[in-house]
Amino acid sequence: MRMLNGVLKNEKVVMIITTMQEAFSAIIPFFLLSSFLTLLYVAMQYFHLEILGLDAESIGSLMKDFNAFSSLIATMAIAYFFSLRFKISPIVAAILSVAVFITVLHIESPDRSVELPYGFTPAALFMPVLSAFLLKLFYPFLSLRISIRDGHYHIYRLFNYIFVFLAAYLTAVLAYIAVDTVLDDLIVKLDGISADLPGILRLALRDFFVQLFWFFGIHGAHVVNGLAGKEILTEPMLPHLTYGEFHRLFVSIGGAGVGLGLFVALLLHARKGSVWLLTRLSAPFVPFNINTLLIYGIVVLNRLFLVPFLFLPLFNLLTAYVVLQLVPIRFTEYTVIWTTPVFVDSYLKGGGTLLPMLLQGALLIFDIAVYSHYVRRYMAIHSLEAKRVRLEKNLDLSTEIQSREHLRSYKAHHEILEADSRLEKLLRTLEEENLSLYYQPKIDLKAERCGAFEALLRYEKDGRMRGPDFLETLEQAGLAPVIDRWVARQAKRDLRRWRSEGFHPEISVNLHPDTVRSRQELLEIVRILQGERITFEIIERSFLHRSDADDNLALLREHGFRIAIDDFGTGYSSLETITRYRIDELKLDKSLIDIIDTRKGYLVCKHTASLCHELGCLVVAEGVEDREQLERIRTIAVDGVQGYLYAPALPPAEAKGYAENFGRGLPVDRS
Repeated sequence: MRMLNGVLKNEKVVMIITTMQEAFSAIIPFFLLSSFLTLLYVAMQYFHLEILGLDAESIGSLMKDFNAFSSLIATMAIAYFFSLRFKISPIVAAILSVAVFITVLHIESPDRSVELPYGFTPAALFMPVLSAFLLKLFYPFLSLRISIRDGHYHIYRLFNYIFVFLAAYLTAVLAYIAVDTVLDDLIVKLDGISADLPGILRLALRDFFVQLFWFFGIHGAHVVNGLAGKEILTEPMLPHLTYGEFHRLFVSIGGAGVGLGLFVALLLHARKGSVWLLTRLSAPFVPFNINTLLIYGIVVLNRLFLVPFLFLPLFNLLTAYVVLQLVPIRFTEYTVIWTTPVFVDSYLKGGGTLLPMLLQGALLIFDIAVYSHYVRRYMAIHSLEAKRVRLEKNLDLSTEIQSREHLRSYKAHHEILEADSRLEKLLRTLEEENLSLYYQPKIDLKAERCGAFEALLRYEKDGRMRGPDFLETLEQAGLAPVIDRWVARQAKRDLRRWRSEGFHPEISVNLHPDTVRSRQELLEIVRILQGERITFEIIERSFLHRSDADDNLALLREHGFRIAIDDFGTGYSSLETITRYRIDELKLDKSLIDIIDTRKGYLVCKHTASLCHELGCLVVAEGVEDREQLERIRTIAVDGVQGYLYAPALPPAEAKGYAENFGRGLPVDRS
């Protein structure tokens, strides 16, 4: 089990799992409608109803058609999402998957017309994955590479897939035949072994594989019935009680994986987000043993529910079997249909006696207790609030940050495993390594002195100091403000230490757009840095939400802080930002400095600097790496420079020494 859990954490496996869950999430409306038709069919049968002239027989036929087409729906959805992941044509991937799927069905039953199987089959799930992979694999070698020049892009693009399609089709079909041959031999051997086992052990073995198939998104009962038959379900276990009835009463309470236990645990402990929504949508169906939504929405390929989903039914099976052997319970000849609610079914089958109901209740309470543990763990691990607390603890931040509603979008179900894997890996890294603030000198060209620094985040890994390559992951999780607060606290400590040593530099601190847009975050940072000589560097993306930017920049100014636009010349660079907002400093991005030796690059830098000076704004050139760039910069009256020509980012002690010993005239070349 530990090995399987480890496999499910592998990055490539996580990618496959995430893509499969995207596909299943996309067809949840189909699950919902199918579940509704099943419930409607049962109600119409029981109460002898007709709706819009349709009787229960008609609704039952429609329900069966839905279930039959579910495999085809799944095939197309999985093919579509894997085509997006592999960056191939979605329509070609879908057509290939359907073609392979139909061929596989014909191979399995060559003597009759193709009939769609009931529920999701292994072929329905694995063939689209294989088909999409083969298209990606063969395309570089077999594409016609027709040039697309006359506007008929879609036609030429599909032409390029002709030989790729044929090769992928043949390979997928041959792969299926090879695997199917091996599995047929294995199944025959297993049947021979299991035939000699006692009935209860055969039922337990059958149930384990049913649950295992369901965990991977395959309709477990129908696949196992097709492979090994279902004779065990009709064999008598006790007088008037078959193994199938025993299973319905005491094992699969609420559907596969003890669905009712999971449902109640979710009601108790998962009262937020997409999980809570799925739980509420499942509420009308689970009492009638229809838990398709819960399985495909939460359980399938979710490693956190692997253990209870597999083993709780086995616990119920063995416990109930032992109890029924020790405690004599009389059962009636009444046949309970599979959609009869829990307690009602045991009441009817037990002839009104309480013992079967008490046994059901005891098993259900245990199942709820076990599932509750795993649901709490699931919600805790995937809670951004938990990750925020963990990150704050690692960075020695004592003050709580209240969670914001937009952070919770990171928990969208189709992203949860992939995002969680990245974030967990990052948090483990930050727990093992210490973060540090380094300071890159900002050289005042007019005064020929170094009196200011930009605070830059660094962390140690493998004995080397590295830049913060983890910021994108934290940004996607909405946790960037936590880092900004840590930087503010660390900068405050360094400034205090420098002040005690008679050193009084000005510090630039970068603020993430999420921090700029949050009034609460800014108030906390203002509290930390109040009274210090600080320039906040803000990228232009922060100004996209104007109302927030106006109010929050005004807040910073009210407390005496300066504002600088960072990385001007990339992404969202706009003259509107310079003219609309009161900016103290503009930093020309390295991408502009790298082309300052060209006529266009020089003119852009020159006129930008001239405009900023007219508006009362200082200009700093970033990324200056050679003396030729420096000489060109001097001719356009830039106020300050940063770059490796002078110095990289330095530890606090070295930064102080660098400023105090800065030589006038030629810069210090530290390259």
